[in-house]
Amino acid sequence: KPVVAITMGDPAGVGPEVGLKAVLTDRVLRVCVPLIVGDLKVLRQHARKMRIPGRMISIKEGEFEELAEMSGKAIPVLDLANVLARDRVFGKIRAGLGRAAVGYIGRAVRLTQEGLVDAVATGPIQKEALRAGGCPFPGHTELLASLVGRGRPVMMLAHGKIRIAHLSTHCPLKEAIRMVKRKRIIYVGRLLAETLGVLDGCPPKIAIAGLNPHAGEGGMFGVEESREIIPAVTELRAEGIDVVGPEPPDTVFAKLRGGLFSGVVAMYHDQGHIAGKMAAFRFSRDGHGSVRGVNVTLGLPLVRTSVEHGTGFEIAGKGLADSASMVDALVLAARMVRGRVGRMPLQRG
Repeated sequence: KPVVAITMGDPAGVGPEVGLKAVLTDRVLRVCVPLIVGDLKVLRQHARKMRIPGRMISIKEGEFEELAEMSGKAIPVLDLANVLARDRVFGKIRAGLGRAAVGYIGRAVRLTQEGLVDAVATGPIQKEALRAGGCPFPGHTELLASLVGRGRPVMMLAHGKIRIAHLSTHCPLKEAIRMVKRKRIIYVGRLLAETLGVLDGCPPKIAIAGLNPHAGEGGMFGVEESREIIPAVTELRAEGIDVVGPEPPDTVFAKLRGGLFSGVVAMYHDQGHIAGKMAAFRFSRDGHGSVRGVNVTLGLPLVRTSVEHGTGFEIAGKGLADSASMVDALVLAARMVRGRVGRMPLQRG
């Protein structure tokens, strides 16, 4: 079974809670050997306060051969011991906690580069804490690209039939619109088709969403479709990929949910995220709910999945966090390792 490193996320959020809960589930233990990369004292604080069972053991990098034997008996933790006592808080933004979260990610990436673990599943980080701690990147995707030093990352949301790859991630909308270019659409379309072909075991049918209302309506509402998207679709078809588009963005995701498509290329962050989270998130009137779905980074020389929710500062320390998304992330990471998908894409063009 592949070894999957779980980064703890921001220590003041729900990352430690969902990580601890996830590694205790049979669904995770059946497919992978989990290893939490974090701060052992913080993890024990969360476990005590929320009565999460399970014995935690600190493990050093030279002891990784013993991980398989521990699976199901104890929770192995690579303890970076990088959180000060005064910063062991719930629901607070701290510069030191932002630096700690970056440390977990950096160590997990290095473990994959050294072949000590097979994949990384990341807990949620707090972007304000990252910035306060001196991190210049707005999120995981950009930070990971910097850490590995190569590759062109693509964010994909995955939940059952819902698989959505994005041309851009965390940037202003006006900048995202400028990134709707033929070459980028071709790159993301190829990578999504390659990934889904391996995961599903058959050639996928990919839809390329339009940027403008009604996919431009023949140029009435914008020219990006005719100038950039249609030429990209033509080239992808010439390569033998079953692709259609530009599809009207107000209907393409409903068609994806119905099974007409295997995946969709979204033109910008919120276009894809709103659709993906409508399918995967459930909330009640009192604000409680369940969160499913996985955030996947494609196009890097490692397998990385993540929870599809934030740090949940408002419920941190209360034992209310749902670990389903972290369970999904770990299971998908193990599946991607077995299929060796999601890493550096085919180099064409």
